[in-house]
Amino acid sequence: MIRFSLFGVSVSIHPSLWLTLAVLGGILSSTGVQDLLSVSLFVVVGFICLLSHEMGHALAGRFFAGNQPEVHLAWLGGDCSHEGVSFTRTQGVIMTIAGPGASLLFGLVAVLALCLYVGDATFGLFLSRYFLFNVIPGEALLDFPYMPLLFFCNMIAVSFWWTVLNLLPVFPLDGGQIMNGLMRSPRLMHGVSLYIAVTLFVVFSVLGMWIACLFMLALSVLNYRFRRQAPY
Repeated sequence: MIRFSLFGVSVSIHPSLWLTLAVLGGILSSTGVQDLLSVSLFVVVGFICLLSHEMGHALAGRFFAGNQPEVHLAWLGGDCSHEGVSFTRTQGVIMTIAGPGASLLFGLVAVLALCLYVGDATFGLFLSRYFLFNVIPGEALLDFPYMPLLFFCNMIAVSFWWTVLNLLPVFPLDGGQIMNGLMRSPRLMHGVSLYIAVTLFVVFSVLGMWIACLFMLALSVLNYRFRRQAPY
């Protein structure tokens, strides 16, 4: 475990985080030094994005409660805990939104940094649209080194899609947590989450996105169990 403090927030990192990010970054198909460098960049960017996300939760919670929050990162996500503190529904929703907001802000900072790096805001925004889908256009490689462009590409793509994933209305993702804070019936909330998770499972299966497919399968099973246990 790696432990440190950031802005007064206690952070711990489980080794499984590095393993998961390396696999998602393509380490299993790496064949050379450049591939390993690309995987390393993805791991660094993924870590920063996940940490910024959880710090958003932690700092928003500390603003409301004034306590000492803790952030734990493991596998492909994290957990922000506020021991001995209860929040109102409104505070809980705001604290939940702060996570995706922080990771999206990270992506917007990356777009700004890219514009400054290439020295042209128009060209930087042009590249950002490609980077969003993890594509580096050939014309960009004529004037700039590949690795810095790949770094910006990862920053923009990971921050945006991580934010989108977390805002899906599927419990316990942030979108599902927000839905839970707004709906009075846990059974109905888990029913909606189950329906959306199953639908996304089918969509991802058709698209051949097997990791996302397995993720939605796990969330479908989880919400099915919670729905059966919900009292109302």
